[in-house]
Formats: sequence, structure tokens, C-alpha cells
Amino acid sequence: MKVLIALEESECSRRALESVKERSWPEDSQFRIINVYEPMPAYGAEMYSPRAAESMMAAEAEMMKMKKTKLKETITDLKENVPSCPVSGAILTGDIRTSILDEAKNWGADLIVLGSHGRKGLSKLFLGSVAEGVAGHADCSVEIVKQRVH
Repeated sequence: MKVLIALEESECSRRALESVKERSWPEDSQFRIINVYEPMPAYGAEMYSPRAAESMMAAEAEMMKMKKTKLKETITDLKENVPSCPVSGAILTGDIRTSILDEAKNWGADLIVLGSHGRKGLSKLFLGSVAEGVAGHADCSVEIVKQRVH
């Protein structure tokens, strides 16, 4: 079984990873952890001063560095739980939903696991739902691990 785990820097992603680590998997399972970086839109960049543009580029570079460090830690952590199974990972760049779906299709995933913030109402309307978008368009099974909203 090929399991694609889509993570970000949130509690709901941590819960999704924990859900994968808590179960038994067939010995021929493979795992791929991805984290998608969605760049800041470039439109309107001409309105920024050169200093502001440099600050934005520095912030993006720092974010990528943090994502790469966290990905390496997460791969190591998962390998400890499934020592006989290959675990790989990647930082992808682009639209989050599209990147997850494309990676799942290209890698031949049997299952996508991702977390959901559990937003409802207006916050869901304005922020969208990556989990819903992935579940509605994936060519394979999708497991959504929800974060409880109190």
C-alpha cells in the first residue's frame, strides 16, 4: 500500500501523522510525506519598496528552511514506527490542493492521509477546505483526520 501523507505546520497535521503511526500496516507499504509551500502572490509587487520585497523573499526562504528541517524530522520519526517500510518526502511548491492531488496521482498513492482544521461556516467559506477539495477530486481513498473544535 502506498500512503501519501500531506502535512503542514499545524495541530491537525500532527494528529494525522499520529493516526498513521498508531496502526499496523502491510509489510509492503510505502510512505511519502509531503508539505506544500504556496508562494505569496506576486501581483502588486511593484507597489512594494525594494526593502519590503527583500523582506518578503527572506521570509519565504526562512519558511522553506523550516519546512525542510521539519520534513527531515518527520521522516525520521515515521521511519522509527515503520522500520521495514520505505519512507520518503518532499516539499512541493504551488496550489496546495492541486499539488497534493498531482503528487498522489504521479506517485500512484493508494491512500492520502491529511488533517482538517474542522472549520465551519464563514471561516470555512473564506479559508476554503483543502481536505474537502482533495477528497472530492482524488483518484484514490482519502482519510481526513479532524481536529476537534471546542
